[in-house]
Amino acid sequence: MKTIFFIPLVCLLCFAQGCKQKTKLPVEVSSDTAVSAIDSRGKEVKLPHAATRVVALYEALVDDIFMLDAQDKLVGIPQQTYLNEDAFAFFSTLDSRMAKKQIATPTFGGGASSIEALIGLQPDLVLTFDQDKEAIAQLEDLGIAVFTIASEDAAGIINELKGIGTLVGQSDRATKITDYIEKEIQVMETIPMDHPKTVYYAWSKGRVLSTSGKGTLMDMAIRLSGAVNACPLAMQAPNIGAEMLYKWNPDLIILWNSNANDVYKLSELANLPAVVNKQVKVMRPSFLYDPHTVKFLLFAKQVRQWSYPAYTAAALERDLEEAMQVLYVKKH
Repeated sequence: MKTIFFIPLVCLLCFAQGCKQKTKLPVEVSSDTAVSAIDSRGKEVKLPHAATRVVALYEALVDDIFMLDAQDKLVGIPQQTYLNEDAFAFFSTLDSRMAKKQIATPTFGGGASSIEALIGLQPDLVLTFDQDKEAIAQLEDLGIAVFTIASEDAAGIINELKGIGTLVGQSDRATKITDYIEKEIQVMETIPMDHPKTVYYAWSKGRVLSTSGKGTLMDMAIRLSGAVNACPLAMQAPNIGAEMLYKWNPDLIILWNSNANDVYKLSELANLPAVVNKQVKVMRPSFLYDPHTVKFLLFAKQVRQWSYPAYTAAALERDLEEAMQVLYVKKH
């Protein structure tokens, strides 16, 4: 969804010139401390030194910063981060400011951001999705560096994490994580699965009859698991009718950030075999399986465990524990 920026023009105009002078980067940065990375737009984002004040406008980007062990640089996060119980509880163990809800939230309910509040935080780097074109243009016009992500596929997510790692001075940490993810992907791809199951992914927040088609991020994660996306449509986010779902007749229905009752309560799906056979599976806790981050790997592993009994629940638990040890730095 596009982020909508509310701009109190009087306040903005009074502050804009000073902000430009303080934060705008030169076109060429030659300092030995300079860092740069290519974002999802193909744009080179340059900083005179690793960022020290970072605003992340989406939860997945907050997660990326925590994985990079750079949470001390966060000065702004989405309000939704505090409302997501799973993520908040976990992040609170890694950052006392998070636990005390002391990191600013320049957003309204996680859906819109205040340009005035963002400027007031004086970030030297803002992280956001590349769909927020108006917001990006406004921030960059004020001289604030913006690095965008798209989270379109495995390679993109990996490269985006590396780029963020470079910009926050944690390139070694990013390399450790991405090397692990790439190694695990190779292992999964070398283990063939006989008689692959068909999987229907329902969108988050109870949008059961909205799904992800071929070539999407969710399609990639399902294929990585060894299963097959039940949706044959080459569309980003098709909305379908119940009759279409009966036609596809998936073996499994997978939910992320939703409840099983979102499916079971729908009378029009009561006779769908996956519903009758109680094959509606929920990724819980949702934080552990966020497919918009490198944890798409864990999403794929959970789908594999549900689809293929040979990959046992105990084996999955061991893999999840190992992954979390790599992805996050525990504080002592």
